[in-house]
Amino acid sequence: MFPVTLVGPRIELREWRLDDASAVFSYVSNPEVSAYVPWDTHSDIEETKERLSALVASAKADGRSAYGLAAVTSAPVGEGGRLVGEGRISVQDARHRRGDIGYVVNPDWWSKGLGTEIAGLLLDFGFGCLGLHRIEATAHPDNIASQRVLEKAGMSYEGRIRDHMLVDGTWRDSLSYAILETDPRPVTL
Repeated sequence: MFPVTLVGPRIELREWRLDDASAVFSYVSNPEVSAYVPWDTHSDIEETKERLSALVASAKADGRSAYGLAAVTSAPVGEGGRLVGEGRISVQDARHRRGDIGYVVNPDWWSKGLGTEIAGLLLDFGFGCLGLHRIEATAHPDNIASQRVLEKAGMSYEGRIRDHMLVDGTWRDSLSYAILETDPRPVTL
């Protein structure tokens, strides 16, 4: 499925464009952001451009199972929104209708509810368009804000996954969250 656009009250998730590089670099180069994600801090914009090129190419691939999308502020028709982060949903197992989500928000936009809106849009897309039954997410144990986002989006804490990721040569635990298509969801995100 291409292109994908998901519209919420304040956020629109859209396909990546190569000209998003400088806005993306503004947060992927921030160590405060990369402390909580499974990728390293980008040291130069060329690294960001390579990542975007790969995302743009994979979006058009046959049998797409991963949807990495830019999060931009909603804007009036004819005006472009400001890129404030990103969201991702992947189908992990089509037979068992299981997927996972992730999101990143530029620190300039933290504590404004945008992460929760991104997560909600991804869950709607996963249960609706992708026909998933279970959607999972993980959060860094120290990232209280992300844990709160997942809970506000209706996801339930399921436990701690020990030595879940190897980041910068160090094993890191993750906290596991999930939601089923039959679980209640917040009416307003």
